[in-house]
Amino acid sequence: MEAVLERLKMKTSNSKLSWKTYQREIIPVLVIVLCALIFDAWSGGAFITPRNLSNLSRQICVNLTLAVGMTLVILTSGIDLSVGSVLALSGMAAAISQVHWQWASSGLVGAVFSFGLAIAVGGLSGATTGMAVSRLKITPFIVSLGMMVIARGLTLIISSAQAVAPLGDTLGRLSSDYVSPQISFVLLLGIAGLGLGVEVLRWVKQSAPGGDIAKNLFAILALCLLGIYTFCNYRGIPYMVFISVLCALVGIFALKYTRFGRFIYAIGGNREAAELSGVPVAKTLWLTYFLMGCLAGLAGVMDSARVNGAVPSAGELGELDAIAAVVIGGTSLMGGMGTIGGTVLGVLIMGTLNNGMSLVGVSEHYQKVFKGLVIILAVYLDLRSKKK
Repeated sequence: MEAVLERLKMKTSNSKLSWKTYQREIIPVLVIVLCALIFDAWSGGAFITPRNLSNLSRQICVNLTLAVGMTLVILTSGIDLSVGSVLALSGMAAAISQVHWQWASSGLVGAVFSFGLAIAVGGLSGATTGMAVSRLKITPFIVSLGMMVIARGLTLIISSAQAVAPLGDTLGRLSSDYVSPQISFVLLLGIAGLGLGVEVLRWVKQSAPGGDIAKNLFAILALCLLGIYTFCNYRGIPYMVFISVLCALVGIFALKYTRFGRFIYAIGGNREAAELSGVPVAKTLWLTYFLMGCLAGLAGVMDSARVNGAVPSAGELGELDAIAAVVIGGTSLMGGMGTIGGTVLGVLIMGTLNNGMSLVGVSEHYQKVFKGLVIILAVYLDLRSKKK
């Protein structure tokens, strides 16, 4: 009798676990597929085409880069409202170095220095925010709000409230160039093969549940086929996609396999308990906001390259898009719960909505209203799941 009861208890526990997995991972994927099908039918088959999907991948790169850093910040139960303004400031710094300082004439060397300058500006902003949060104990909301105003003001000052364009050809190629379809095909097969090999090795060693491995195998195959359809049937993989995907992969590795990632989860779960357990809370928080600033700087130069120039209004509402993607992806605003993999799904949902509504001719004003409703709904669902 006791054995029967124990089996029933295990079955109930496994069903609950499967339901949670279904909610957190399967539902976002179904939402993306459903939105894609709706917009494809609405646009007369113009959405699910290699050209549009390739453009969509380029459009979400900036938000994905910001959202990776925002995930780290929110996991510590913090927030950074300054990333949109820091993006604008960093992109403007890179554009000024290219146009006014004539670094564009130095070719690749000038492009590398402009790239580094943007990241340095973003890193300095993030380090300042992190210092105020970790050492001065100021609420992240207030600090980042102040930095948002400061960065936007500095952007207007150094640009004299004027657009700065065009960038040099070398830096502009960051957005305009693609890896050839043939090389893209080989790269996609190689990455898929590497991923499949890792999962098979985990299965042999039985270091992960069978359901988890099967899910990862299916995801790898699906992404590989989607990548081949999208990139190999158009112009290849855009350079910007490599950068943003690399940021996401590094973030996933850091959260899953490093002490820094464990410290972030510990701080978000219970800051006082983490501090009493010996976690370097101040150092970890400072490093988290510093990385957020560096990623905002990277997003700034990517955004400037995408439009071949910099404008003082760049990055407006960028912080809201990043926060929405993180929350939609399952990261709790209370901290301590979430993954960058979920954030990637959130970015895809936001990007699909933006691209689809633009494709079918929905006004930008209505798009902002709709995105605001999506953010409110995501926060409500987060609070509801937290209560459960």
